[in-house]
Amino acid sequence: MDASKPKITIVGAGSPLTLGLLGDFYRVGDLWGSELVLYDIDKKRLKAMYAAVRRYIERTKADLKVSMATSKVEALENSDFVVVAIRAGGLRATRAYIEIPFRYGAIPIVGDTTGPSGMLKALVEIPAILDIAHTLEDVSPKALILNHTNPVTAVCTAVRMASKIPIVGLCHGYPLTKFASALLDLEYEGLRSVVAGINHLTWVVEMTYRGEDVLEELKRAVAEGRKWDVIALHPYLAGRQLLKTYGMLVSSPDRHSAEFFHYLYDWLRDPEIGRVLRSVSHVVDYDRGTLSEEFISRRRAAWERVLRVAKGEEGVSASGLFYLDIISSIANDVRRELRVANVPNRSCIEGVEEGAIVEVPCVVDRGGVRGKRVGRLTRSVTALLNLHLEKFELLAKGVAEREKSLVLEAMGLDPTTPSPEKAEAMLNEFVREMCDVLGPWS
Repeated sequence: MDASKPKITIVGAGSPLTLGLLGDFYRVGDLWGSELVLYDIDKKRLKAMYAAVRRYIERTKADLKVSMATSKVEALENSDFVVVAIRAGGLRATRAYIEIPFRYGAIPIVGDTTGPSGMLKALVEIPAILDIAHTLEDVSPKALILNHTNPVTAVCTAVRMASKIPIVGLCHGYPLTKFASALLDLEYEGLRSVVAGINHLTWVVEMTYRGEDVLEELKRAVAEGRKWDVIALHPYLAGRQLLKTYGMLVSSPDRHSAEFFHYLYDWLRDPEIGRVLRSVSHVVDYDRGTLSEEFISRRRAAWERVLRVAKGEEGVSASGLFYLDIISSIANDVRRELRVANVPNRSCIEGVEEGAIVEVPCVVDRGGVRGKRVGRLTRSVTALLNLHLEKFELLAKGVAEREKSLVLEAMGLDPTTPSPEKAEAMLNEFVREMCDVLGPWS
């Protein structure tokens, strides 16, 4: 790798994330001269995104070598960093992993991380990403995968188990500082938090305002229901109940955190909490039990934006994610602190298995991305994390080995799986529906 001019490959480059990453080049500012390779199995989307990126680079006279690759090996060969933003199986797979569990009473909210829907999603995503990792072992053994594809924990666990290629999972992360600002009447800029856990289930370890601890005050405000309009609007209704049960503030929003708990179906039946959870799904049509038209419309709008950028009618903006920050830090040996990233647990969270994929604050420099020590969470929260991590380990192993019994064990550990019989029926139906993508299963 030329220290400051790495080869960066985006797999699944037809994703809207690509335009955000392009915006990040301008934000980070020290990766000009790099090589950016776009690759997607959807040739129509690939060509449109390539046109959009080229048009914008030419218009801004940026020093960035951009190409598109039509074969996986061509795209990955000699890559230093590989950003993975695929959605294996496309819209058909999304419909299947949302709608099949719904028919068996496993009702998702987002359905991309946990619960039966998230685990079925893993069946199509993990093999595709393992294929990328194994190809990199042959053509770019020193590459780093930066993964955007959900379920992040399961995907990163599978790559850690089955490949020598390192992987870091990234998500926006949820520091809960905007919520704290509104609830405590404090200036947002003065708030700092430390959160830790697993992807889409992180917990607040510290919350300070201009150096002063305000975590206990925030807990009291939530528990007492102060400024109910703020709590309901965030929304933090499920989060409030979790605080009362587990003694910690979950930092992930209700639409994600609620899916990890056996309370989910009672929450969905609750007149207030259920209404709010359904309203923030953006994925499920609860009246029909199908993928929502809103989800499809958002995808269509994102695609239309790509076409506008390609025509020079619209610009790009930063992604709000840390992919380019990580690449810049490693390529240029610039130390950065990351709010969170998904990395193997190296004594970051006490009581959690070493090597398990956790979402924690990280530091990055030429030595790579390393999790920071956050200490011990409450006993009950640690037990929850270990339950879900064990589930994701079984799931990753089951998908990698195409072994239904292991996947069913994983589904049996998930608190939102309705019954063993329904778990098996869901799995079998999904495998039949997606057999052309999945191939044979035992």
